[in-house]
Amino acid sequence: MEKNRQLTYGLGGLGVLLGGLGVLLASGRGREILSKINFHLDRAPHTLEDFAGATQAELDRIQQTLDQIAARLQAVG
Repeated sequence: MEKNRQLTYGLGGLGVLLGGLGVLLASGRGREILSKINFHLDRAPHTLEDFAGATQAELDRIQQTLDQIAARLQAVG
């Protein structure tokens, strides 16, 4: 009996979710929102690649600076 109740509530929640998605797709505002989401998801890989490249360049610069500091400390010590 308990399992049956969980299934009913689960299907009810799924129905509400699908109904909300249907309303979103049926309205002009909803289609506009989905279009904007799609646009940003299409741009995301390029933005992440740019971020990764800039981060790697900064890490390389930090590593170079640390290498210079280590060389100077070895020369002094």
